[in-house]
Amino acid sequence: MSDWFRADKDAKGQLAGPREAGLPIPTRIMSNGEYSPLPQTEDQRRVEAALFDLADRFAPRLDMNRRRFLQSSFGMAAAFGALNSVFGTSYAVAQDEIADTGAAAEWAARHAGQFIFDGHLHFVHDAYDWPGILGFRNAARFMQADGIPQRDPDFDDVKFENFVKEVYFDSDTTVGIVSTATSDDPARRFLTNEQIAGDVARLNSAAGSRRLMGHAAFHPGADGWWDALEEAIEVHRPISWKGYTVGDPLSPTSIAPWRLDDEDLVYPAYERMVEAGITNVCIHKGLMPADYATRMPDLWPYATVDDVGKAAQDWPQLNFIIYHAAMRPVVMFDPGFIAAFEETGRMEWVSDLADIPDRFGVSNVYADVGTSFGQGAITQPRLAAAMMSILVKGLGGDHVLWGTDAVWWGSPQWQIEAFRRIEVAADLQDRFGLPALGASDGELKTRIFGLNSADLYGFSGAERTVAHYADDRLSQHKADYLRDGADRSNAYYGFITGE
Repeated sequence: MSDWFRADKDAKGQLAGPREAGLPIPTRIMSNGEYSPLPQTEDQRRVEAALFDLADRFAPRLDMNRRRFLQSSFGMAAAFGALNSVFGTSYAVAQDEIADTGAAAEWAARHAGQFIFDGHLHFVHDAYDWPGILGFRNAARFMQADGIPQRDPDFDDVKFENFVKEVYFDSDTTVGIVSTATSDDPARRFLTNEQIAGDVARLNSAAGSRRLMGHAAFHPGADGWWDALEEAIEVHRPISWKGYTVGDPLSPTSIAPWRLDDEDLVYPAYERMVEAGITNVCIHKGLMPADYATRMPDLWPYATVDDVGKAAQDWPQLNFIIYHAAMRPVVMFDPGFIAAFEETGRMEWVSDLADIPDRFGVSNVYADVGTSFGQGAITQPRLAAAMMSILVKGLGGDHVLWGTDAVWWGSPQWQIEAFRRIEVAADLQDRFGLPALGASDGELKTRIFGLNSADLYGFSGAERTVAHYADDRLSQHKADYLRDGADRSNAYYGFITGE
């Protein structure tokens, strides 16, 4: 068995870096490079302080030091208690979960069989060496929440081995899809289509089951894009497609943006996709920098959803999966955005996406919530819950898909816990008719966590259960890892704004 799959405790401890682990949730905005993060807010500082206070109070009662407490399920529960203390109660968390081993075990057992399909995962290929990516990963310097630098960013943080550890060993994720990004500069591509196919095969062969699937990127209008599409179909056989209508998400002057409803350029590709039987089309939308209107005056309209409805209407054979739910996450800090939502119940671009089925009479538009839910969960939980409910109300509870954008955010476990615990405020349900999200293991959240994607990607009845994977080699090594004293890093790999 390969070393990366053994989850060697000492090796992963070195990878984690600091002796003192950071907080189990991020307390500042991070970016994967596709938008500009904002500085830590006063509310986030208050959450940070509250969580450290809880750790100092309860760790001794459990005969733990602060580091081990923050790595444990007790620390995770405390994080949501701290968020509630600052933002008001959006998360279900009982006091007993912070200090009572029985309550913590009961919570874990309640969700042990919850199937989680993460349709939005990332890592970079083993030979990746573009230096800019390390500039984007400055959060590796801040794995301790007080901001003390621990070590320089390292390519290994965002490569395959650490991805396996963070996603499969340190979270409840069952299966997932690894994605990539298009770029004007080939050296900046996280993964090529060929590399995705190779790493998918590598993990699944070692696991003895289908734990990872892969996208193939397509970039209409770029040099050689049609040949790359044909190669993906004939050679790599992805489970779905990934496109960026902005062209290059890391460049404000991308040379090849495109529209989903471009009949001359893109519709022939749709026809080829249908012929090939690969009919799920994942599209990056939203996630724009705060200064998008001035920084990207010609490019930003390609990130809106005004091209989705017609394309979905013209191509009912395809499913259009809109990544990030078209949200521009940094706007959740904007008082004007918050005030407009509180007055109207609408969120710019997200509500536009949710309106598409009713406006265009289509049922083939989906929302993936990667990054958008995670950022909202730690900055404006009230709005994060409302965003999920807006999508459910407009698209349907069977058309909202779980995604986290890990490994940029480190282990996705905190996002999983956030969605399990979050609920829409009662006043928002009453004023705007927003549906409740329900229990952590209720029908709606269970569908969003995994069953919706299982339907979309044709998983069998057995494949959509945790029990199906219980005896594979990955589960066996995870059990060894947990038994030997799991060492969750609490690291995050996006980039931050320094103050």
